[in-house]
Amino acid sequence: MIILSAFTIYVLPALVLAGVGALFGLFIGIAAKYFYVKEDNRIQEVQDMLPGYNCGACGYPGCSGLAKAIVEDGVNPRLCKPGKQEMVEEIKKYMLEHNGNEND
Repeated sequence: MIILSAFTIYVLPALVLAGVGALFGLFIGIAAKYFYVKEDNRIQEVQDMLPGYNCGACGYPGCSGLAKAIVEDGVNPRLCKPGKQEMVEEIKKYMLEHNGNEND
């Protein structure tokens, strides 16, 4: 009687909790593989080359929007009003070297 009572109070809830945790862990692992989004590292690297003012003078929502447009749509980096000529040349050189190499 005491052994059965200890089992139902301590062991059974621990086993149920471990089973539920394992089930949710399996579900999260499968979902992570199914919903995986591959990121283009070039966007972050081009964003790091921009001045970082996030002024929106280029017509895009901040430097991240312009960097994404430069990489994905081939927008001219001269749209960045506060950017200097050296920055424009650096981004163009980078894009020529890394065009199509998303994992570099």
